[in-house]
Amino acid sequence: MARRGVWQLRKLLVHYCDYGGSSRGTREFVEQILPHFQRDNPQLAVETVVQRGKHPGLLGEFLNTSTRHVDLRNAAPEEVLRQAVYLRSSLGRKASLQVKQRTRSKQPSIQGPWTHEVQEALKANM
Repeated sequence: MARRGVWQLRKLLVHYCDYGGSSRGTREFVEQILPHFQRDNPQLAVETVVQRGKHPGLLGEFLNTSTRHVDLRNAAPEEVLRQAVYLRSSLGRKASLQVKQRTRSKQPSIQGPWTHEVQEALKANM
């Protein structure tokens, strides 16, 4: 994703096996779709690495020195392209939304507090 006009993905590394069955879609992507993807994204350095006996994957290196790996085991060429576009449009940082504590309300419930008598009354009505 471009942040203030600067693309955040710096380098995209495609690693795959040259004979493995799980790399079939990634090999097709490298042979047929990757040249068009490189032409459409000149700001991006794309490298391909053959790793024999390993499952395929994409490794994105971002400007903030973080990396993100996407597993491409048994993925179709269209899925590999979709994941490459996903990495290209990512910012390279983790989501920082964390819930620190439970939510508490100062208003009492309209239904009243929950008790075992209420639970037994509900069971009796069923």
